This record gives sequence, C-alpha cells and structure tokens, in this order.
Amino acid sequence: MSTLPAAQEMPTVPLPLEEVAQLKAKAEEGNLDAQVSLGRAYELGNGVPKSDQQAVKWYRAAAEQGNANAQNSLGLMYRSGRGVSSDKVEAVGWYRRAARQKDASAMFNLGTAYYNGDGVSIDDVASFAWFLLAQDFGSLPAVDAVKRMTDEAGNRQANAFEKIGDMYQKGDDLPKSYNDAVNWYRKAAESGEAGVQIKLANLLLHDTTGTANYDEVHRLCEKAAKQNSPPGAYCMGKLYQQGLGVERDLPKAAAWFSEASKMGLADAALRLGEMYWKGEGLKQDKISAYEFIYLASVAGVPEATQERERLEKELTHKELQKGKAKASEWSHQQHPLVLKGGPI
Repeated sequence: MSTLPAAQEMPTVPLPLEEVAQLKAKAEEGNLDAQVSLGRAYELGNGVPKSDQQAVKWYRAAAEQGNANAQNSLGLMYRSGRGVSSDKVEAVGWYRRAARQKDASAMFNLGTAYYNGDGVSIDDVASFAWFLLAQDFGSLPAVDAVKRMTDEAGNRQANAFEKIGDMYQKGDDLPKSYNDAVNWYRKAAESGEAGVQIKLANLLLHDTTGTANYDEVHRLCEKAAKQNSPPGAYCMGKLYQQGLGVERDLPKAAAWFSEASKMGLADAALRLGEMYWKGEGLKQDKISAYEFIYLASVAGVPEATQERERLEKELTHKELQKGKAKASEWSHQQHPLVLKGGPI
C-alpha cells in the first residue's frame, strides 16, 4: 500500500509590506485570524523572511485558543518536523482538535494518518471514515482518497459508515449529534449487517424528540432477528411487550425473549423470568420465573441480582431448590448466558 500525503494549505496572493505590518500588529493584540495569516506568511516566506520557528509560534498562539485552521497547520508542522521536533503523535492530536470543529483539511489529514500509520496504528476503517467526512465537508483531495479507498477497501465501506455513526453517537472525536449518527447508521444498515441494524434501532428507540419511528425500529429488529441475532430477538420481544410499531402481543413477546435467551442473551432471560412471575403472555410459573432470573443474575445482570434477592424472600426453600435445578439443566442444554445488551 502506497502512502498518501497530508493536505497542505498555500496562500495565492503575495503579501505587501504594509499588510504584513498590519498583521503583526493585530497578531500581537491576539487577533486569531491575523495570527494564522502571520504564521502562514512565515511558513512560506511571504512578505517576511521564511521562518518555521516563527510559523509555529503564531500557529500555536491561535491553535491554543481553539482556531481550527491553526490547529491543523500546527499538526502539519509537527508531522514534517518544521520549526519543532518531528512528532507524528502530537500532529494527530492537533488534527483531532481541528477535526472536531469539522475542519475538512484536518479530517483529511487524520485519514492519511490512519492510512499511512503516522502517529496512529494503520486502520483502514478509520481512514476511510475520515476521508468520507472530509469529502462531505468540502475537501477536494478527499474525493480522490474516497475513490481510492472504495476500490481498495470493498466491503469496508459499510464499516466506515458505522464508524462515523459511532463517532457522532459517542461525541468523542466529533460533536455528539443524534441526527448525524442516525443518518450514517442508516447508510451502514443498508449492508444488512445485524449489529449496525440494532445500533440504529436502539438509537431510534431512545429518540428524545418524541418522534421515534417505531415502524422503522420494527423492520430493523426483524431483519436482525432473522439473522439469528440475540439482540434482534430481544428487541422484537420488547416491541411486542410494549406495543411499539406492532400490536401489543405478550405471548409473542415471551416467545421472542425465550428465543433470545436460548441464543445466550442474559437480559432476555431476565425479561422472560419477569413474565413467568407475573403470568404475562404465558402461564404463571414462579419456579420458572426464579430459574431465568437466577440465570440472568449469575450472568452478571445487576437488575437480575436485585430481582433474585426479592424472589428468594418470597419463595420456599423447596421452590428455590427446584428453580436452581431447572437453571442448571437449562444451562447444559442451551448457550451459556454471557451476552448482554440490546434495545430497551
């Protein structure tokens, strides 16, 4: 794999002496735009003697005050070791700060860093994701990079879409954005992969605007469930239990929770146990209720531990022993309950 160059920014108009003097005065006063322009002038020797050290000085002054252009430029100086000791890790740190402000050049430079392994480990998915973002925010070099990655990465495109969704959903590398996360997860979900379908369903279920699209959630979870996805089956159980996007149907909910439990999802065992205890969707059976709640608690579900302690105060010693025996028998016949999570 050949390397990709980082984006370089060059001015197009030579600076007259009078303008340089004005830039210096404004930069000394703390004007961010002037500091960036003065840094660029020193970097290129445009109207002033070329000086990488002075360029770094003024880029840093603006970068530390949050200017994205300066942060990206300072990153480039660290990458190439101009005016500072070469430090590609430090370069990536400055790119990240600028990229979080949606600076297209910094996003492109992060993509090249992940592509080449400069300051970070080589990661084709992360590289592809940053190139896609850079392209969306107007980086011309990113257009060619995206085409190149599409040709090289093949099916990693859906993974890159999902990666971008993750970044917007978590709010770490990019500002947290529900709408952006949903949009990128939707692109990824078109690949048919169950994991991202559940991520999208989970996000839609937690829509705080009050406009959750439960029909879409149902379609996504049904697709995932058909791929034998434990969270997909769990999601179907919750939808039927609460009547979200489907008509409320407790027997179907119990059946889906049972299916998810058989595939190893501890949260589903807890819900199944609760339904047995209340007699919702199936015949009330307190021993079976304890069986599944006990299994979920052993798997480490905190809520199940609380429920188990409550049931142990209400059931007789003989009932508890029967419940534990059934749990042991179930464990030997089915997948161990080690998986957690799923839309709630």
